[in-house]
Amino acid sequence: MMEEQNMHMFKNLHRASLLIGTLTILLPIIFWNKIPDELPMHYNAAGEVDNWSDKGSLILLFFVIALLMGVMSIAVYLVKTNMESKYSKDAEKSEMRVAYPIVILMNLIVQIMFAYIMFCCVTCRPLGTLFLPIFLTATFAPLVYLIYKCGRIQATSGSQKEMYKAIEKTEQGVVYRTAVDWWLGLLLVGCEILMIWVAVEPVIKEGKINWVMLLILLGMSILILPLFGIRYVMYSEHLLVSMSIYGKVRVRYADIVDVKKTMNPLSSAAMSLRRIQIDYVEDGVHRMILISPVKRKTFIKELEDKCERSKS
Repeated sequence: MMEEQNMHMFKNLHRASLLIGTLTILLPIIFWNKIPDELPMHYNAAGEVDNWSDKGSLILLFFVIALLMGVMSIAVYLVKTNMESKYSKDAEKSEMRVAYPIVILMNLIVQIMFAYIMFCCVTCRPLGTLFLPIFLTATFAPLVYLIYKCGRIQATSGSQKEMYKAIEKTEQGVVYRTAVDWWLGLLLVGCEILMIWVAVEPVIKEGKINWVMLLILLGMSILILPLFGIRYVMYSEHLLVSMSIYGKVRVRYADIVDVKKTMNPLSSAAMSLRRIQIDYVEDGVHRMILISPVKRKTFIKELEDKCERSKS
């Protein structure tokens, strides 16, 4: 009953985000004649207007908002379909149940932010100094939470943990780092560079330190940079998925039931969409983890060989 209520609530939130996006486009069109002929078309890192243009430039913003609405709606549909499909495995459904509300919340946040940008444009107002840090934090916080939830440490018994630690101390495992898609790396590094500039700019221009931005920069760095350090280590008895501050997952080769290539976009211990889905059974529970090692073909062959040896 509680799950049905939650599903109903998130469906309403998705409808609300679509309504906000639609109104953000329609209202300026309806009141087009009342909008000033010259509008702010670009804001600097401090949220101040640094470029003006004619109101015809709003059309581009309309297309961006409509595109985001379409892309996020497709993402919500795909997650919901996989969550409810009778062909999806229990582990996949479990992951999708985690992803579904996060995707909807991210969509709602993005639509609210663009509605605010549109409001500031048509009323010729600055965005404000807090807009950028709030926008970045609100956008990335749900994503980071999703990565944590989908890649959290699985409960293991004390004896198993000690066995894993002993193996990891005495053996030299084969290490594969995560592959990183260029667009994702560019996005994350770009955000990091932008935050650095926002923190440094006041020092260069005014000789003042913006402590709020420095703290936000530190927090964003703590969340983003460890993602580039994800590693997959093959030991004699198990696979270690190390996600730095996001934890570790250990999978025994004997527990693995399926290994396959996938493009599943669900957030996990992976920085590329060229992924591997590993299905395994632990303590009678079907689980799944997504990883994206470099040299994917070599990794799969070596992993399958170890699985075969563990079961022979």
